[in-house]
Amino acid sequence: MSNNVEWLLQEATGDRSLHVEKRMMIDDGNWTAETERLEIGPGLRVFLATADVHKDLTVQPADGEADIWLNSDVAVSGRVDIHLSDGPKTHVGPDHAILFRPLVRVVDYHLAAGQQIKMAGYGLHIDRVIRLFDGDVPDELLPLVEPTIGESRIFGMKRTRQLRNLAQNLFAPGLNGPLRTLFMEGTILQLLAAQAAGRPRNRISGELSKPERDSVRAARDLLLADMRNPPSLGELASAVGLTEKRLNAGFRKIFGATAFEVLRNHRLAHARIALSTESTPMKVIAYRVGYNHVTNFINAYTARYGDPPGRHTRHEKL
Repeated sequence: MSNNVEWLLQEATGDRSLHVEKRMMIDDGNWTAETERLEIGPGLRVFLATADVHKDLTVQPADGEADIWLNSDVAVSGRVDIHLSDGPKTHVGPDHAILFRPLVRVVDYHLAAGQQIKMAGYGLHIDRVIRLFDGDVPDELLPLVEPTIGESRIFGMKRTRQLRNLAQNLFAPGLNGPLRTLFMEGTILQLLAAQAAGRPRNRISGELSKPERDSVRAARDLLLADMRNPPSLGELASAVGLTEKRLNAGFRKIFGATAFEVLRNHRLAHARIALSTESTPMKVIAYRVGYNHVTNFINAYTARYGDPPGRHTRHEKL
């Protein structure tokens, strides 16, 4: 597997591509950063970054792989907002860490100016995750290791002192070569166990109370108010006073879909109307309804309606 990762820095002045190898120093006026990517064994990789951020910027790592990796990001310091290409938004920071499985490996990391960021991430191939548990994967992780997924999945948890210390340990100061590799592999296994243990284990009861139903409907209104910048599931849950799990269960109960499936369907329905009634370019419509990448929009639209969006354009019908 190649150790090169292409990074796209999206700035107000335009787009630039950088190639980041195993270790790279960056000092370009936007940020002063050191990044490192390590392949430390089959199906296991680590990404480390420290940065002083001088200007707001978006970093997009893209390695062209499919949705076969369980990923994690934990911030030792600073906050990074994370947007997955098919809709979900989340963040890592002093209060929050994540495990996630992206549907498409296009993930935007938004860094606000004036921060010192130190972040550790890892990726585990889902086959390796399954082998780690001898096939008996804990219930908390099962949705992240299914053979195929129809949407990106994010599991958030409180960033405890334990998670912060483990993430800090991945920088493994003073160790090199095989000793560093061995130390990092053990640390990742501890991180995975701690993160899985941080997921709530209680089951959701089938019935919703009237206040809960009202909260779920209020959450739907908030979710769909701005298709370009919808709240994250955690933000939505906090706004209406429900847990993320309870909120998603409520969406399934009332609307027959998860919160982000409801958002996706709403986006695509609006796009379909625009395509059939306007002469606006498809790329503009895709962006308007929340897709930064037109390829992802085409794939989602085709999966939803059975035909690519070009079949439903006003131009096609003339």
